[in-house]
Amino acid sequence: MINGLIIFILALFFLYTAIFTIYFAVIVAGSFVNLKKKNNDELNETHKNIIVIIYAHNNEKTIVNLLEQLNKQDYPRGNYQIHIILDTCTDDSSNKLEFVGGAKLWRLTDDTPLGRDKAISWLLENILSFKKVDGYVFLNANRVVKSDFLSNVNKALQKNKVIVGATEIFPEDVKLSDKVWLNVNEYNTNIMKSGRAKLGLAVPIDSDCMAMSQEVLEKLKCIDFKDANSELKYSFLLVKVNYVPIFVPEVKTYVSSKDYELRRPSFPFKMSLFAHCFNFKSFSNFKFMEFLLSLFKPNPIVLIAMLVVLLTYSFHYYFLFDFPWNVFLAVVLAVSFGLSIYKSQLYIKPIMYLALCPFYTLSALLNENKFIKSVMSNVKKRQNREIEKITVPVNVTNGRSVFPCRLELISEDGFKKAVFRYKNKKQATQQSYVRMCDAVKNISDILMQHGFRMKICQSCAYFSPKIDGTNNMIKGYCNKKAVDDENCLEVPETVLWGTCENFIPEEVSKVIDISDYIKNR
Repeated sequence: MINGLIIFILALFFLYTAIFTIYFAVIVAGSFVNLKKKNNDELNETHKNIIVIIYAHNNEKTIVNLLEQLNKQDYPRGNYQIHIILDTCTDDSSNKLEFVGGAKLWRLTDDTPLGRDKAISWLLENILSFKKVDGYVFLNANRVVKSDFLSNVNKALQKNKVIVGATEIFPEDVKLSDKVWLNVNEYNTNIMKSGRAKLGLAVPIDSDCMAMSQEVLEKLKCIDFKDANSELKYSFLLVKVNYVPIFVPEVKTYVSSKDYELRRPSFPFKMSLFAHCFNFKSFSNFKFMEFLLSLFKPNPIVLIAMLVVLLTYSFHYYFLFDFPWNVFLAVVLAVSFGLSIYKSQLYIKPIMYLALCPFYTLSALLNENKFIKSVMSNVKKRQNREIEKITVPVNVTNGRSVFPCRLELISEDGFKKAVFRYKNKKQATQQSYVRMCDAVKNISDILMQHGFRMKICQSCAYFSPKIDGTNNMIKGYCNKKAVDDENCLEVPETVLWGTCENFIPEEVSKVIDISDYIKNR
């Protein structure tokens, strides 16, 4: 029985290795693809109107230089604006930036910094309604750009709705660990990210250097740049609604290794993300499913080690997938890895640093408290999960009568669900969502299919969402006063599940013109 269990485990081990060996080979092959480039005159024919957003907190040493470089772009000055958020800065950033000029400065002067995610969300709420804006560029204040940066952004945004730029790190007083990550970054840029880009596959967003069209923000009405976990979750939201983030190596920024901060999503979060996002309906969206499965891809060095184990075992003992199968995979992996080294132009010393990556990754995983707890506390897993739940009363109508019901709003490990209850009957959302507004919308749609409507603010014609720095989008405005009185200066806030006697179906918004007021609010 024990031998049978070992063989079963090794069979799974082989399948995992085989899948990701072929997967790696496809990505490497993709990096060699030469895409036909459009004529430069054709791409430059339209200059998009771009807003560059930079978040700064005491970045005096780098932000001034960045502003000067952005002011000297070989891109029509009338087609881009620069907005810099100074979040509770205590250095001399503000005075120096005023002296350089060319940017709109937004000073936040609270006692404590608001943080990048909320600060950018706050700014977007103020400028999202700007007319004649085609796209937004997000940059870290510690970056350096060349004069063709915005021209390359313009070309990329004509082909893709969301683009992720490249980061080139120049070494400065580097330690061994820094050398490892520098070479890993170069390898990933030249092979993994480039290969995925040429195959049209998604990459996680990087709020330090990325751009997206106005259309994306108008539809999602939020950003989520809090940390690496949030960015990965937001990336999945983008792919799910068919706004695939594409890596564009020509959109390049530079940063010193002293200023560069390595940010990686935690392993437990990746597993939680997979558990909440995986369902059989996802198979209809190939790019979403591929992006989801890519969470499990191992480092090429780890793949080599796994194949060595399989080759050794299958050579000495009977195995369902015998020795020739493993030799075939080994050849495929060896050729692919060799081509990737050639393509990335890494030599003996950089390859040695690349080989150390799995050990540093393992060390980082072991240092993550959440990972250790997830391994050591399986018995108490349910108790340790971050679950928040509130129950709110809602009214439902079938057009003739109104029924008092309940709506449970559940947040579990950062993912949102909703459960509708009427007496002993209940209806849950069909899956977990990144945003609570999407979970509530799913319940509304299900009820509508059965001839019922929830009389809540989210389904009301007077409701408009509020960008408040969170990706839940649970807050909004009730524009009833604005419709009744065009001189109204104060619009009351509400929440998605709020209700009142003024409710009218959201379809009525087609005949109520409050867009001008909302844009100028």
